[in-house]
Amino acid sequence: MDAQTPQRWPDRWHDLDAVRASALILGIAFHGAMSFMTPRIWIIDDPQHSVGLNIVFYVLHMFRMTTFFVLAGFFARLLMRKRGAFGFARNRLTRIALPLVVFWVPVFSAIIAALIIANPLPPGATPPPTPPLTAATFPLTHLWFLYVLLIFYAVALLLKGAGELTRLGGPVGRLLDGATRLLTRLDLITGVLILPAAAALYLAPSWSMWFGVPTPDTGLMPNLPALIAYGTAFAFGWQLHRASELIDRIARRWWVYSLSAILGTILCLNMVGMTPVLTPVAGREQPLYLLCYLLTGWSWSFALIGAARTFLHAENPAIRYLSDASYWIYIVHLPLILAMQILVRGLDWPAEAKYALVILAAFGVSLLSYALLVRYSFIGVILNGRKRRARRADGQPQEDFA
Repeated sequence: MDAQTPQRWPDRWHDLDAVRASALILGIAFHGAMSFMTPRIWIIDDPQHSVGLNIVFYVLHMFRMTTFFVLAGFFARLLMRKRGAFGFARNRLTRIALPLVVFWVPVFSAIIAALIIANPLPPGATPPPTPPLTAATFPLTHLWFLYVLLIFYAVALLLKGAGELTRLGGPVGRLLDGATRLLTRLDLITGVLILPAAAALYLAPSWSMWFGVPTPDTGLMPNLPALIAYGTAFAFGWQLHRASELIDRIARRWWVYSLSAILGTILCLNMVGMTPVLTPVAGREQPLYLLCYLLTGWSWSFALIGAARTFLHAENPAIRYLSDASYWIYIVHLPLILAMQILVRGLDWPAEAKYALVILAAFGVSLLSYALLVRYSFIGVILNGRKRRARRADGQPQEDFA
């Protein structure tokens, strides 16, 4: 569904790359808060709790993965344009499917080890039987986003092939381009983007309102609301690359989206409360909250994309380095978070102080491991492509930060 356009694309979208990296790195802040929340929702329960960290979790879950999938769709089309369908498929198998297969076993093993250490059985107690591993119970862990990306990439390839075969790709693409441009210029785009997920959650027999879009981290068939919500984000990102001039309009209105996001968050928290509600309800029982929640999440995403376009459009070596490191940081951060949550559990500190230690330590260790073990190794080649060290005037290697 790609029509040739006369636009020229920059070699690298530094601003959007920074937003994509931020969405991944914020996973540390998101998962780091979970042991300090009440009631207990995590495999580790710290004796110190914080309402403020409840809100950190709540707000990050509103927009983090939606934003990531918007940028994933944007960069997917960019890659498709550069390499064609075959090159795109080969690249995604190397950069997405292979890391999922390689890292799932050590990551899952580390999570199980943390579960056992954090929740020891009483003396003489018999451990519960291991649940059967089936397609419905397969634990994708926090690597679920790689699995969902592969589904979206496969759909994109199928649609591209169908569009070329039927010769409908060009007309349909131009129709979608026009609709996207019109809705964005009329400031109606976020209201339209929320509709698929709103319908899916409204019709869901049960919905945990406080937790928004249910995370598809269990089972090889992701839950329908998550597929629809994140699929919509991916599709919009694809369209945004086709009409990339709209990013500048979003940038000019980043403060409007920011204000909408802040006010929407306050309204949502007033409706649902600042404490996690574990009891599910039917989506149709809370239509106003449902619409407000989804609209607020998209407002956060547009605010971040617009602000990045406004303030981060020029290349910054440090930000580019973090962008390169973010993929590795996200893969390894959860076992590190769990280890730190176990270590600080016995400290008689406020929850916020322990939280700060957890996230700083997890970020520092993961970034250091990237610099020492990953960036110039075969792992780095798989994740981000080959990196070459810059050379000083005397011929000795130095860190390139690029």
